[in-house]
Amino acid sequence: MRELISPGSAAVVSVDRHAFDLHAFYAEDWLDSGGLRVNFVSSADGAITAGGLSRGLQTPGDNKVFAALRDLADVVLAGAGTVVAENYGPVRLTPARVAARVEHDMPAELPVAIISRALNLDPAADLFNPAPDQPRPILLTCTAGGTPELRERLSQGAEIVDCGDDDVDLALAKAALIERGHTRILCEGGPRLFASLAGAGVADELCLSLSPLLAGPGAGRMTAGTAWPGSEGIDLTLRGLLEEDGALFLRYLVMNAQPAQSTLPLHKTQPSRAVED
Repeated sequence: MRELISPGSAAVVSVDRHAFDLHAFYAEDWLDSGGLRVNFVSSADGAITAGGLSRGLQTPGDNKVFAALRDLADVVLAGAGTVVAENYGPVRLTPARVAARVEHDMPAELPVAIISRALNLDPAADLFNPAPDQPRPILLTCTAGGTPELRERLSQGAEIVDCGDDDVDLALAKAALIERGHTRILCEGGPRLFASLAGAGVADELCLSLSPLLAGPGAGRMTAGTAWPGSEGIDLTLRGLLEEDGALFLRYLVMNAQPAQSTLPLHKTQPSRAVED
């Protein structure tokens, strides 16, 4: 891994890839301020899957970045569709990963938070049956989500937090995590949730792994769903760039991000509304 552009400079930098501190690269301007950072891997032609699976795009460097981003997060956030499709369970950290977290003053545990309007989730899934030494997941939903019976079953293994009446207000969801001490939020998808977070102004950073591959026609993109009304797109500012074996790893600031303490709808052209993704 080598650094081409550092977070604090526009200069091109090259270092010994074996000595490079990946945690330091992603920790700069993050550990103290926190926020909501989104992680995606994409092909060079913009696809988020190859052969129908995201793992078809993963490289050894991407796997290292994935682990480092988790090491620097208070909580992992994902949409319900992603949680089901990827078979999320409680995050199990090796002693080395726990040591890396402690070294950066992070808590030893890493809980999972799920955005779900309808609560179409299986209470018997591993995620909702953590071991006694594992943190319970956090379900960010709305008061209209799920039957009382389903809520009761899910609440046995998860904390349920209503963030709105008929839909999940993403600003309220972010605020709920921050209120619980989870100031450094890592979102792992999917594309509909990312589009909603960015459109609502609650995504602060995009960490993009660019795989040296053309996936070809047919695959989806990092954003999905309805267009942002009246929007010509959202500007990004490059904060850092890494390279390993032809793969690029970019840190972008999302330029429409709003202050973390706000709990009101944050983007005039896009309601702060969640989707099942």
